[in-house]
Amino acid sequence: MPSSSKNLTGMLYMTLSMASFTLADLTLKWACELLPTGQVMFILGLGCCTLFWSIAKRKQETVLTRQFFIPAVLMRTVGEAVAVIFIFLALIHSAFTSVAAILQTLPLLMTLISFIFLGEKVGIHRLFAVVIGFAGVLLIIRPGLDSFDVFSLYAVLAVIGMSMRDVGSRLSPVTISAAVLALYGAMTFVLIGLVMMWFGGTKTPSLEAAGYLLGMIIFSSGGSYYATKAMRSGEISVISPLRYTRLLFAMLVGVFILNEEVDNYMLLGSAIVVTAGLYVLFREQRHRSTLPTP
Repeated sequence: MPSSSKNLTGMLYMTLSMASFTLADLTLKWACELLPTGQVMFILGLGCCTLFWSIAKRKQETVLTRQFFIPAVLMRTVGEAVAVIFIFLALIHSAFTSVAAILQTLPLLMTLISFIFLGEKVGIHRLFAVVIGFAGVLLIIRPGLDSFDVFSLYAVLAVIGMSMRDVGSRLSPVTISAAVLALYGAMTFVLIGLVMMWFGGTKTPSLEAAGYLLGMIIFSSGGSYYATKAMRSGEISVISPLRYTRLLFAMLVGVFILNEEVDNYMLLGSAIVVTAGLYVLFREQRHRSTLPTP
């Protein structure tokens, strides 16, 4: 069992990871204000492809094989493509804080999917928490009211894409490394970016835009690196709840940098989503601890 110092180290790495991903989202949003969306997506995909290709090659892994066409791998790749398209659109058109709050529902949706499609045992307490969590989302987006932001639905579609990605990852053969799976996803960013550039054109990046693009790649890579370090440093049950610090960082960025307003409905909905997610995590860890050791 990891020591308390390793748990603290893991918690620090996870917090740094969430801060990095938040800054990656911010620089992506700013880059898309100065450059066509397709161009930004293409550059992000190219940067990610370079990173994951180098990792795979360093491990002497074969990349371009028929394993790409395995149904689970295709599902993961398509899911990642859907997720990145709608995350881009959500960050461009909707409030930064709303997008971050809605994305926190991914663990809730994964719990529901694992129960319905993967045949995993999920108790009534966790299912009830999932329902309560989605009620929190309704408070955030408020459909049917004057304050309803239709573009926040992009974030909902992004969560659906992320769930497809995660289910595909779980079902993919263990012989395919995480770096190769991530590379396949990044390749779709490049292709989608090229198609969007065909219709939306390109611009020569200004010094400011180039800085945002560089920051986007650095912060995205940093987030992935710190998340990996976190999961290898301590106990998952201790470290995983720190993923929700991403919502705190997003609110700080939204309020103090982007001058967004966070009303009481937004705060209440976010609190419900986070509480429901933490409860689901707690119940899952408790359930695993009661399972007999093989």
